[in-house]
Amino acid sequence: MFLGERFRRKPERSVTGTDNQTILALHHLNAAIRRSIERTESKQELDHMTGVYGWVMGYLSDHEGEDIYQRDLEKAFSMCKSGVSKTVAALERNRLIERTKVASDDRLKKIILTDRGKELTEQIRADNERLEAELTRGFSDAELTALRQFLLRMQQNITESREER
Repeated sequence: MFLGERFRRKPERSVTGTDNQTILALHHLNAAIRRSIERTESKQELDHMTGVYGWVMGYLSDHEGEDIYQRDLEKAFSMCKSGVSKTVAALERNRLIERTKVASDDRLKKIILTDRGKELTEQIRADNERLEAELTRGFSDAELTALRQFLLRMQQNITESREER
């Protein structure tokens, strides 16, 4: 069944009886994106790695020359300390990053990409650009701007709801 057909049908009801069309649409889109990522060259090369590894490597590449620490990754990706710690450890194990001591503070370790990490980051960027083009094909600039604003608002709504609990 074509994805769009699913959303032209009568809305499905959750156990609470509410319309879940937005959640359902986002779930299906997320699944389709994941399947596309699974078929990329970079994912084939590192099939044991998750998507967040690529985002972290891209962040490190974008901030090359700056001192980046685990706390910067926590903030940039809204991740908990343990999640970032596991991600950094896995990237280091795969020789994609290095942690180096900082002269001013022995407790801090700066995170930098290795040459292998830089090469893979460029491959991931190319894969992401292809996926972005595929996802946004046929959208006007105004539609893309509106879509990104809606998604950002949803993210803010869910963040605020978590903080209120």
